[in-house]
Amino acid sequence: MDEFNNDFLSGYNQRDEDNLDSRPGRKASQPRKPQKPSVQDGGTDRASSGNGKPAAPVPAVKKAADSGYRYEQKSGFKPPERRENAALPPGGGSGRNKKLIAILAAGGALVILIIVLVLALTAGMPVEQLVGRTQTEAQLWATQNGLNLQVTEVYSDDVEAGVIISQEPPAGTRVKKGAFVYVTVSEGPDLSVTLTLPDLLNMTKDEVEAWAKANHMTKVRITTEFSDTVPAGKVIRYEINDNTVVGNEVRRDTPVYVIVSKGIDTSVEMVEIPDFKTMTLAECYTFANDNGLVLSVTEQYDDYIPEGSIISSSVKEKEKVPRGTEIRLVASKGKKIEIPDFSDYTKETALSVASGLGIPVTVIEKYSGSAEGAFISQSIPAGTVYEKGDFLELHYSLGNKIVVPSFVGQTRDAIESWALDLNSKGARITISATETNSSQPAGTIIYQDPANTTVGVKKTISVTVSKGQVLYVPDFVSGAYADYSVAFTREQAIARCEELKLVPVFKAEAKSGVLPGAIWYQDLTPGKEVTEGTKIVLKYSPAPAELLTVPDFTAMNADEPAIKADPAGYLKKFNLVFVPAEANDSTRSPNVVISQSVPAGTKVPYGTTITLYTNLPL
Repeated sequence: MDEFNNDFLSGYNQRDEDNLDSRPGRKASQPRKPQKPSVQDGGTDRASSGNGKPAAPVPAVKKAADSGYRYEQKSGFKPPERRENAALPPGGGSGRNKKLIAILAAGGALVILIIVLVLALTAGMPVEQLVGRTQTEAQLWATQNGLNLQVTEVYSDDVEAGVIISQEPPAGTRVKKGAFVYVTVSEGPDLSVTLTLPDLLNMTKDEVEAWAKANHMTKVRITTEFSDTVPAGKVIRYEINDNTVVGNEVRRDTPVYVIVSKGIDTSVEMVEIPDFKTMTLAECYTFANDNGLVLSVTEQYDDYIPEGSIISSSVKEKEKVPRGTEIRLVASKGKKIEIPDFSDYTKETALSVASGLGIPVTVIEKYSGSAEGAFISQSIPAGTVYEKGDFLELHYSLGNKIVVPSFVGQTRDAIESWALDLNSKGARITISATETNSSQPAGTIIYQDPANTTVGVKKTISVTVSKGQVLYVPDFVSGAYADYSVAFTREQAIARCEELKLVPVFKAEAKSGVLPGAIWYQDLTPGKEVTEGTKIVLKYSPAPAELLTVPDFTAMNADEPAIKADPAGYLKKFNLVFVPAEANDSTRSPNVVISQSVPAGTKVPYGTTITLYTNLPL
């Protein structure tokens, strides 16, 4: 019986492994190697029963067909000790076989359950449909299922910001835990896109809103207000509060404020219309402005109704209308006037005709090829309807001859001005001038051809203009380092230049060793031949700010040689000029200084001229 049980269990285990090895993709099982005894396994593969015969084999460790999981099946069956001559129990041991079969069935069910669990765990999970869901929802789903969500953001005009546009892998695909799911999420419209602003002033509120929505304009704000002139629902005005906007090109995030009309405020009182026909056009405008009415005026000619009077009105007298109502008036432009043909009129007759028609006119006379007094042209063609504000010019001829007077002895400017006036009237007079030195002042005409005669309107007149006398540049600088008796100060240079008719240009510039205020540089060489009006640049050394005290030269009892010996350095402080006195002072020695032009004690600058009057000799 023991041998039967051992053979039965051994055959069962071998079939189980053969079945596993025969599954698709399963490699054939290898022969088992003998295993060493293990405490955990309860001894060797075949335990001894104590009577020298092997015990029943331990069930084999089996591998799942399609996974790396291992499981171990133990039957719990322990064969009884074999006893010789022992009597079999009633029934021949069939109860033990049933128990063994039940244990093996339970083990098989456990194996099947484990295989199902392994397959479920290794097969992964399906990816949900994420397109159309928000990024937040997708992230929550991925976190709960142990997946990684990889997000790419793109602009989209069609999908709301934060909503998923596409996914990879697609919905329904099975993935393992830890796998990556890639999604593309909308950032909404690209607000940096520019577009051309439409004509908002000709749009309604609904049209503005539709335009803003269609073009993803995020900062269009619409407000309303009452208007007496703009119909309800139409745009009154708009404002763009962005100084970076150029022209009509705006970004999607440019602030645009649109003010839409609510129409007329009906809460105001009604306005009674007067008889506009008894009012001037100016009075009609005043009434409309004061009462919030919109006045639309057209004008037409009328032979009987005076200009500016009202011919008709779209609203009858005494009719009441709300504020903001448009009233259409037809005003008279007066009698229609056509510009006549003035070619047959003399200058005097033309002025009379134009005045009678109420046409303002100006007569312009100019030289031409026609005879004097002949009509040349008119600025407004004949037959043209005269409009208020038009100004008519009539051109008449001054003739084709010019009397040339003589300008000899006058300046060149005089003849140039005369020619300019004639040329403004249609003449073409040219002045050809040459210059020469003469005793006449510079710029004076000393010769003219032709003169005192009649010439045509196109003529060249030749003139010779004086350059003035020949001058020689004086020496302003040689005495700058000596004393004031030979040096030129700025004031002395001005006087000398006026005498010679030179134009001095002074520049202050300090120079070592130069007398204060003395000229030490000139740009024109002394002795150079020049003409009147020539400019000369003179540099002088600025005088110190301190002033000098004039001494009492009369108390020195000194004559001219003694003073010029300059023991006190007066010549480097003052410009001393010695002049004989007109009368003799018998109380004083001959030739000594008896009076002076600048009183003693006076404060004067360096280089001041002082005249010293000397006593007459015996």
